[in-house]
Amino acid sequence: MTVGANDSAQPNHAIDNNGNTESVLLSFSASTVLSSIGLGYTNGSTSVDISVFRWVGTNATNALQAPTLNGTAAATMAGWELVGNYGDLKVDVENPYNLVNTAGKTSSWWLVSAYNSGFTQSAGAETRGVPLTDGDDYFKLLAAAGTTCTKAIDSKGVCGGSGAKVPEPATLALTGVALLGMVGLRRRKAKMAA
Repeated sequence: MTVGANDSAQPNHAIDNNGNTESVLLSFSASTVLSSIGLGYTNGSTSVDISVFRWVGTNATNALQAPTLNGTAAATMAGWELVGNYGDLKVDVENPYNLVNTAGKTSSWWLVSAYNSGFTQSAGAETRGVPLTDGDDYFKLLAAAGTTCTKAIDSKGVCGGSGAKVPEPATLALTGVALLGMVGLRRRKAKMAA
């Protein structure tokens, strides 16, 4: 998705965290693994900090109905999971853009926001480019890149994740059975040779 060619100009209409924290809601027709964010403008020579969320709630009943943002406080965003906070992002106009979501989480709804230290940290959320700071991030979203998830989604929301792995105790049991079989085979060969 490319937003537009005029998104490299001065900060008019830039997304920022000066006062209120602003964000952009992205909607895809299918479950998508968002993998990089292209910025067409950042505030001067400094880099910016962003946060990326995925929708995990249940109130969006169809692709045209946007999920809700409950309340105005960063900690009360019911239904949203913080995928990661990414610092030191720069203008990047060629794909692959600034990399995000290295875990491969998937959703049809994504929220790209200026960083806010009040966002509730999700277990396993990525953090890159520390220190992250509030109030000094201005950027224009140029593009977002990702892929449609065509594989099974595991319990952590990862496309093609590790949901099919054999649990550790079962692996040990299978290894033990294999070793017993090899011992039995060796004994049988020893009896036949004697």
